Amino acid sequence: MRKGKTYMLAAVLLIAVIALAGAVAACGSDEETTTTDASASAAATTPMDKATEILGQAPTGLAAKIVERGSVIVANDANYPPQSSIDKATGEMVGFDVDAANKMGELLMLTVDFKNPAWETIPAGLQQSRYDVSIGSMTITPERQKVLAFTDPYYYTSGQVFVKKGGTQITGPADLDGKTVGVGAATTYYDYLKANTKADVKTYQTDADAFPDLANGNLDFVMTAGPTGQQAILNGQPFEFSGKPLYYEDLAFALKLDEADWLAMLNYAVQTMHSDGSLTGMSKEWYNGMDLTVKQ
Repeated sequence: MRKGKTYMLAAVLLIAVIALAGAVAACGSDEETTTTDASASAAATTPMDKATEILGQAPTGLAAKIVERGSVIVANDANYPPQSSIDKATGEMVGFDVDAANKMGELLMLTVDFKNPAWETIPAGLQQSRYDVSIGSMTITPERQKVLAFTDPYYYTSGQVFVKKGGTQITGPADLDGKTVGVGAATTYYDYLKANTKADVKTYQTDADAFPDLANGNLDFVMTAGPTGQQAILNGQPFEFSGKPLYYEDLAFALKLDEADWLAMLNYAVQTMHSDGSLTGMSKEWYNGMDLTVKQ
């Protein structure tokens, strides 16, 4: 008789335990489903969702127009390798700046529409809303900050002088006095030479256009970004570095003034690309293994 009661009691207890475990499992399942559903519903699925997530509010001004359009118009230079150029085999835009622009579009859930105006016209084009942003290695300068807004820097580069192979090695800017130096029009290299040397400065539509004149002897030097001249050398052109870099500069995305929401969205993209390592990866791919996203 005691033995039978013991089995009955054990059976009752076992049923109770099973019922309790089932209830706990059911509660856990409901909670997990709710959490998953909440995460899914919170994930941005449209440009507007993403902009609102970044800003904590619906975008205004230029940002609202871009988000509603679903695409961003990016100005850059089609003849500035390795930052941006046209691949002859495919006809597609390629380069470090192109990859940075495409990643920005991905992060903001926007389609990227590239435009390739003359470099010196880009500031006016941004002010007149012909382009939404310049992602073309534009240096932050006090003069430009009077008419344009800039994001945080996305990479850093040098102002470097190049010479035909076997030519003069300079030791400083004074060695350029009286020499003919080619630069891109409306660049920081032009401004630097005018302010710090007595060189005869000849301008070209883009920096790369100066190299043929350096090769044929019409120029004594070319001044451009270190990686740009290095790319020309890697492509087999008969040039070499002349002296050490004359300075270093911060490069950023540029946009129209007084567009706080659009600036915040672009800064989100730049900061994300720095933190997730994608900018470093792009730099190493396009700049011969060098990480130019870290300030010198």
